[in-house]
Amino acid sequence: MLRERISALRRMHLAIDIVLTCIAFFAATALEAWYHFGLPISIDAESVSPEIIVILCLVWGILIHQNKKSYEYRTKPLGDMLREVARVVLLGTLSLVGLLLLTRNLMHDRSFFILFGIIDFVLLFGLRALTMRILHQLRKRGHNLQNILVVGTGDVARQAVDDLKDHPEWGCYVMGLIDWEETTILWRYRDIPLIGSLSELPRIIQNSQVDWVLFAVDQKHLDKVDESFSICEEMGASACLIADFFSTNIARKEITEFAGRPAIVYSTTPDGKVELFLKGLADRIGAAIGLIIVSPILVAAAALIKLTSRGPVFFKQIRCGLNGRRFEVLKLRTMVTNAENLKEELRSRNEMDGPAFKMKDDPRITRIGKFLRRTSIDELPQLINVARGEMSLVGPRPPIPSEVSQYDRWQRRKLSMKPGLTCLWQVGGRNDTTFDEWMKLDLQYIDNWSIWLDAKILVKTIPAVISATGK
Repeated sequence: MLRERISALRRMHLAIDIVLTCIAFFAATALEAWYHFGLPISIDAESVSPEIIVILCLVWGILIHQNKKSYEYRTKPLGDMLREVARVVLLGTLSLVGLLLLTRNLMHDRSFFILFGIIDFVLLFGLRALTMRILHQLRKRGHNLQNILVVGTGDVARQAVDDLKDHPEWGCYVMGLIDWEETTILWRYRDIPLIGSLSELPRIIQNSQVDWVLFAVDQKHLDKVDESFSICEEMGASACLIADFFSTNIARKEITEFAGRPAIVYSTTPDGKVELFLKGLADRIGAAIGLIIVSPILVAAAALIKLTSRGPVFFKQIRCGLNGRRFEVLKLRTMVTNAENLKEELRSRNEMDGPAFKMKDDPRITRIGKFLRRTSIDELPQLINVARGEMSLVGPRPPIPSEVSQYDRWQRRKLSMKPGLTCLWQVGGRNDTTFDEWMKLDLQYIDNWSIWLDAKILVKTIPAVISATGK
């Protein structure tokens, strides 16, 4: 009965979301008419075609319904809810524009869809924030409580109890603690009593109102969980496993699925899926616009390369990209054609420690090559790599495979994010740094990545290029 009631409430929530999205579209239409034509602000259903309403309902319904956690409020942070709504609004608006183009119903400009997206986000997120507030207040007053039985007495169990006790708005009442081993001692933690051992679990579930059995497992007791889960399943009590087996310093844990089975993913890369999607979108658009803008510079540079030295205009080299994927990077040629063969002869004059090779007054560089490197013009063809999706505008510089083979283990993490045209190293010391410091700057970028950080690096790259500090 409870599950049916929850399912009905979620269907009602979905219907309200779709209605609010339609209202947002009508409101954006009315505001557009007021701004462009001076018409009075009013929401008129006849001003929007039925086809658009159908598309809106289908797109938003699918995007919201596919996320099984859309309407979970008990323990969800407000930030996660904000990201979920932003993802729905962004993907929904992009899908709506695409479908309207296909059906030839696109009658609004870009500013309209930005306004619609803002209104829709405010309405959908506002509804969720209000719902969460109401539910939290009800649970603080003792309504809709879930009775929790915690299995374990160690650090993992105590942390679970702390979380549940410190957040009364979650509506979780901890009934008691169960020890993994047989015990007769009297013990309690934060006024939660030890009420038995694991062998007594069936009796406790039988004689108590248990909604959830929370297994706070450490590695040495993992073998005891299987039978206990079967008991919970047989007796109709929901079971939850806190699988905090491994301690990590950098990696973030994410509960997900693999091949239809529950899984825990430990990842060191940024976890903002919407933000990474926006980064990839900005990369493609930025690269396309950039290629159009710099095309006269590329043509002029190509002519100078041909006039001053023999060989091709472009230099192609295999580099390592995301997670070591190899791709062919494009640059304007700044060295003699046999530069790679001459590198070993110059190895003793390498000014960069570690596997990277850098030297001042490299004799392999052509006269025009020095200018192209100093102004970073030689890097501009890599916009093609960005447009292909092999690189980003901002990210660690792509190394060559021979360098990667000599990396220390901690340095290999640099490849966990897509390489870029510029990064902290380029806008900081550039060549005036050690190899280890260079690697640490790349890892610092990965650990602190955000769209705002990318924007700051791009802004700082402009004066670095204009001042011609490249080498």
